[in-house]
Amino acid sequence: MPSDSNSSFADIVEGMTVDRDYSLTSSVYEAFLIAFDDRSPVHVDDEYARASGFRERVMHGAILNGFLSNFIGMHFPGRQALWLSVDLRYLAPTYLGDELNVHAVVAQKVESQRVLVLNIIIRNQSQGVIAARGRVQVALRDD
Repeated sequence: MPSDSNSSFADIVEGMTVDRDYSLTSSVYEAFLIAFDDRSPVHVDDEYARASGFRERVMHGAILNGFLSNFIGMHFPGRQALWLSVDLRYLAPTYLGDELNVHAVVAQKVESQRVLVLNIIIRNQSQGVIAARGRVQVALRDD
């Protein structure tokens, strides 16, 4: 699907899948720290994170939410989408430099309300694990 997509509600069908790749770069990490100032030691201190059982500092789960927001608002369903709810479960830690894939499946299409229910899987391609999984609801404004 092209960047800055605007999927037509009429063209979206249950079972449809869409994917997009994201990178957990140092610029993404630094921008998150600047924007939200969450400096919990597990997220900023490699030594502390290792003592807590991780290989290094763990990236904030909210960064994954940011990628998901970009995916929904800019790629699928696109700019006419309004995010109504999210239930995202973090299953495995992500680290600086990890490559991620956001995968969405249209689980339900509610014609009367112009609402889509999307099942989401965020795969950590660098580690070969599922980093997060969940469900989102989005409303689509008029095409």
